[in-house]
Amino acid sequence: MVSTAFSLDAAVKSINEDGFVDLEDMSVGELVSEMEEKGFTFLSMYGLDYCNNHILSDTRIKSILESLLHKCSLGHLLRYTAFPGHIESFRKGGPKAGLRVIVVQQWAKGSQVVYYGGSHKHNFPTVNGIRQLHETQTTALYEMGCGAIVRNFPDGGFPRRSTLC
Repeated sequence: MVSTAFSLDAAVKSINEDGFVDLEDMSVGELVSEMEEKGFTFLSMYGLDYCNNHILSDTRIKSILESLLHKCSLGHLLRYTAFPGHIESFRKGGPKAGLRVIVVQQWAKGSQVVYYGGSHKHNFPTVNGIRQLHETQTTALYEMGCGAIVRNFPDGGFPRRSTLC
């Protein structure tokens, strides 16, 4: 069940300004639980059906992708475990790189995540991290005015975040 009315304009504005949008869909926690029970079998017919039925066929996601990206490709589908203290980014870039990637995240029940508002607009110094993603330090984020935004998902959640390359 979606708890608030969806507005494409508001979603795009949030992604452009903050770097993410939360679709506030509390039904996602159950979907993630079902996927977990199946052992996160992404590379199976169940996994492909899950992706199609619960991500690619979602009209909200589809409208966001079509509005922000001219050509869309699915490139990555897997489950990440938590690494507290690691600030990760899928791409590196800042404003000169332009918008190139939209990461669709489904959060399990009880999840907590920290986003850094506006961080997608900056090219931060990074290192190759624990997951082979870009990692940066909180000091670099705070120096650029990117404050921590803590989101709790007691019932699961469905935020989208933009990433610049």
